[in-house]
Amino acid sequence: MTEQEEIQPWYRHFYVWLVIALLGFAVSASLYTVYLAHKTAEPVLPEYQDRQ
Repeated sequence: MTEQEEIQPWYRHFYVWLVIALLGFAVSASLYTVYLAHKTAEPVLPEYQDRQ
């Protein structure tokens, strides 16, 4: 008989969790950027608004 290596489930692999963590970090950073953009939005200047 030949010896076969046991195949590990996907959640036991380090690289799967690394990719998931990187994607989660990217989503979190994007949401935080949107939050900051809305929180610190500068109002339209009256001079610029009058030009249009």
